[in-house]
Amino acid sequence: MSTETPPNWPEPDRHDTEVMLLGAYHMDNPGLDVANVDADDVLAPERQRQLRELTDRLATWEPTAVAVERPFDRQTDIDALYDEYRTGERSYDEETAIDPPHPMRSDTDTECRSEVIQVGFRLADRLDHARVHAVDHPMTMAANLDDDEAEQLDFEAMIERASERLDAPVPSPAEHKRAADEHLSTSTIPAYLRWVNREGRLHMNHDAMFAAGIAGGDERGIGSRLLSAWYERNLRIVENLWRTADPDDDRLFLVVGSGHVHVLRQLLEEMPGVCPTSPLPLLD
Repeated sequence: MSTETPPNWPEPDRHDTEVMLLGAYHMDNPGLDVANVDADDVLAPERQRQLRELTDRLATWEPTAVAVERPFDRQTDIDALYDEYRTGERSYDEETAIDPPHPMRSDTDTECRSEVIQVGFRLADRLDHARVHAVDHPMTMAANLDDDEAEQLDFEAMIERASERLDAPVPSPAEHKRAADEHLSTSTIPAYLRWVNREGRLHMNHDAMFAAGIAGGDERGIGSRLLSAWYERNLRIVENLWRTADPDDDRLFLVVGSGHVHVLRQLLEEMPGVCPTSPLPLLD
């Protein structure tokens, strides 16, 4: 494994609190994103072996706290569920029905496949942590639109307008999905996560949203309101991370949808005494 800090990531000062941001794909296929990757079954024996390998690598960083993309106000649910995995009542390689702690889900048989459990819980369990921290603040990008605006929202059309106005191609969600599906189908989980967390991939979601929102928007200001909701959600994630962390925690690990990583890195760099950290050295 490399010990070099990847380009565009800050070097931590010895007094900094480090926050490692592992950009992940949604392993349980929740279908909640603009571009939804077709994840194969992570409960399959070979994928479970790869997840154990991933956990071995991540554990070498020795985080003092593990946080996941689940609602901050559902911490009690996360505590109870984590305890069931930690005590062996539930097993990471078995399909089990779970009353999902995510408010945007209604099914009960896929949460056991989520990166929250398969990466976050598994890592915290391996490190013998007493809990896993829920830090998300679920919001749709249409949160600042009225009902009519939300119903009429066409992100693909905004991408097309942005490409015309910028006179440059802006990757569409469909193109992003095709590339991700193809790469995942031929990769191990650690290799796929290395690809996802490379600089070019981290920028894709962010660049497309800004192009669509600003260059592809209209006189109603829908684009800026979409982006303000996106930033509000990520600001709340940073705030929640700090509300849950113990004062003695100096290495925080957050597994989160990869589209969040670029903006979370920006926000964390603005906090004095905090250094966002890339997982790439652990994924070589």
